Amino acid sequence: MLMRIKWLVIGSNNKAKVDEWKKLLKGFPVITLAELGDFPEPQEHGKTFEENAVLKARHYAKLAGEYVFSEDGGYEVDALGGAPGVRSRRSLPGGKDGSDEELINYVLEKLRGIPLKKRGVKLSFAAALSDPKGRIIYQDTGSFQGIVAGKPGPVLIEGYPFRSIHFIPELGKTYAELTEKEHKKFNHKKPVAQRLAKFLLEYK
Repeated sequence: MLMRIKWLVIGSNNKAKVDEWKKLLKGFPVITLAELGDFPEPQEHGKTFEENAVLKARHYAKLAGEYVFSEDGGYEVDALGGAPGVRSRRSLPGGKDGSDEELINYVLEKLRGIPLKKRGVKLSFAAALSDPKGRIIYQDTGSFQGIVAGKPGPVLIEGYPFRSIHFIPELGKTYAELTEKEHKKFNHKKPVAQRLAKFLLEYK
């Protein structure tokens, strides 16, 4: 595979996120931040997923001196006006970070008493690719509609808490319960991965 980019660094310390992108970009020279060193995390002060994705990509690219692909996403609940949204990881009172279980319970408590038909939600994310000098050369977004379940499903993916309550009506299961075969159809990051792959091959 001939590419201008020697390797692509996934700009995240979230193991679940890194593992997912390595699968989605299978066949491409993907490496992790940990393989290059121990870099400080940036302050994610963006007001949108796009702003945070760009912020992270630039931050790690400049520190590592490599091409870095980063993403930022969250859970946008209709009945909560799109919250927790960009603050999904820091949605506890006071803007505190929460464990996976705490974040799940916080959202479910907020929706207590709201019927399923009014619990529409989407998993959303934005992605950005930076060159070693911090110039953004690629951006994209993706989302996946669903319903917030009344309680967590039987599978919890560490680092992706909301997937255990993101119910997919047509399958009768949560996102976290998807099989490998179902992921090929329903993974909302796959279309972005395909477009990114095309960009990487054509980038001169």
